[in-house]
Amino acid sequence: MHCPECGNEIPDRVSLCPHCGVMVEETQPTHLSTAQRAHPKHPETDEGSGPASFNPLILWGAAFVALLLLSVVGGAYLGLRRGEKERIRRLEQEAQEHYETGLQRLDEGNYRVAKAQFEYVLQLDPNHPQAEQGLAEAQAGLNALLTPAATATAEPEEPIADQLYAEGSSHYDAGRWQEAASALTSLRQLDPAYKPEAVEEMLFESRYRAGRALLEEGDFELGIFYLDRAVALRPLDEEASEQRRLAQRYVEALSYWGVDWERCIAEFEDLYRTAPEYKDVFQRLYQAHIQYAEAWESQGEMCPAVQEYDEALRLLPTAAIEDARAEAAEMCRNATPTPVPTIEGSRPVTMTTLPPGFNAGRLAYPLYNTATGGWDVYALFADGRLLRMAAGADQPVWMWNSDALGYRDRLTPGLALLPSLQGEPQTLVSGAGLGWPTFSPDGQRIAYAERDAAGAWQIMVRPTDGSAEPQRHASGWGPAWGPGGLLAWTGCEPENAEACGIFIDNPDDDQAGTRVSGSIGDIGLSWSPGGNQLAYMSDHTGNWEIYIYDLSGGFQVLTDDPASDGLPAWSPDGSAIAFVSNRGGAWGIYLMRPGGEDPRQVITLGPNFPEWTAQRLSWAP
Repeated sequence: MHCPECGNEIPDRVSLCPHCGVMVEETQPTHLSTAQRAHPKHPETDEGSGPASFNPLILWGAAFVALLLLSVVGGAYLGLRRGEKERIRRLEQEAQEHYETGLQRLDEGNYRVAKAQFEYVLQLDPNHPQAEQGLAEAQAGLNALLTPAATATAEPEEPIADQLYAEGSSHYDAGRWQEAASALTSLRQLDPAYKPEAVEEMLFESRYRAGRALLEEGDFELGIFYLDRAVALRPLDEEASEQRRLAQRYVEALSYWGVDWERCIAEFEDLYRTAPEYKDVFQRLYQAHIQYAEAWESQGEMCPAVQEYDEALRLLPTAAIEDARAEAAEMCRNATPTPVPTIEGSRPVTMTTLPPGFNAGRLAYPLYNTATGGWDVYALFADGRLLRMAAGADQPVWMWNSDALGYRDRLTPGLALLPSLQGEPQTLVSGAGLGWPTFSPDGQRIAYAERDAAGAWQIMVRPTDGSAEPQRHASGWGPAWGPGGLLAWTGCEPENAEACGIFIDNPDDDQAGTRVSGSIGDIGLSWSPGGNQLAYMSDHTGNWEIYIYDLSGGFQVLTDDPASDGLPAWSPDGSAIAFVSNRGGAWGIYLMRPGGEDPRQVITLGPNFPEWTAQRLSWAP
């Protein structure tokens, strides 16, 4: 096998390239026990037989071999792609940690250490949006220290390498392994010749111990990251290598949770066979069978649900699951045989009751997934369905007069479109630093925000089908395209960075946008169905509340609560506004009338809703 990054040969069953450090996922073998997990089979009638001399066994054998080859090749490709994405994500995470350390040193006036931190950030992540600015500020601070007046009065400064070595040694002696690794990494970047043997010894030990501790605590991804950084210095011992391998397999299995139940079960089964006592792998496997059974039931397919309940009972017999299995078996016996459809483990899920007051259209919203530490996009339908539309995604927006849903893909990354409930996602725009997709009324164009090389947000417009290059429309972020063709966004005047607020214009004319509000915190824009009002959130009073701007002139305050209220979204008929709030100590989605009356909760989002001000709700017919 060859490394996808540097092309060098990699020894068998090694998951990390010894030449460049890129993680290479091992291709998991196909497990016949999972492939043979029987779904109900139904006889089909052949239409038109081939020549009498044709042997159908040859055709079936060839088809089986072809499918097996496709599954292996496809699995290898997906594994490599997922491993590369994970490597990039971890490098970005480390870059962010060093960036925050650089900011801290900048605030302390320690410009040399700050400069080293920012330079290292740019090595890890050349597209980091703020590191260039931090580096410039650190350099400016150093330049100020070098002026004659500053030199005459400055106290003698300890050499920067000595500072970093002392800092790393102090953290090392105290057992603060992550902090020690950060300081020593910066020292190695600044001066590779500084006490190389002592620095490498402490750096390896810090990364090794940090990785082992994080794996023990259940922080698998970060633990794997630190062990991978340690192995770049020297090989791991057998025990650490095994723990890293088990953690990688656990994370791999968990990545399919709720997305592909069959693949998820296969991965956890394989892990359970080799390490049955590892973490909560038994409970995960047990729950996966149950949730797969419930997913089948939600489709009205009771026979395959019975088989999943049987698998769960084989692991752990309980009265509740036996009752569920008996009920599904009874319905399976009485069911009319029909072909079993393909099911993806997460959709659809039918709710038994609708939230009060939600009786029209479909509401798309982001939900923080505590199991993965990322975002997923869900949609609630007025007929009672609750579907997970996309995993690893946020900032949803329905395309006008369409079933298509746009969103920000945080895995690839970029902007994506789900053309229909049964369709496959399509990448619209690729790259990091993108957000807030929104569509023109005819769906022919997409507007979005993109960070430029200096880290500033720009509003870009391009054809949805990608037939032309994107064009810069204005500086700003959070665009929202209205049903009447007007485009709104938040930004600042080109010649006055202090004059900020909501801008509105017609992107089809040559006129500049008009600023209609006066705070940089006026965000979360949502057009009314008639296109004559714009709901938004603002913190200009010190607390997040929801407002309405009427195009005929005038503002209205809709909420007045000590909690945070925001992310408004108009209902399709204009009779209600959905919004997010943490009233009562937990996050949820609420409905209120257009004048702010009768607020009531309809969906619970849970205690965690990080980065909520950069999210969005979208409600369509």
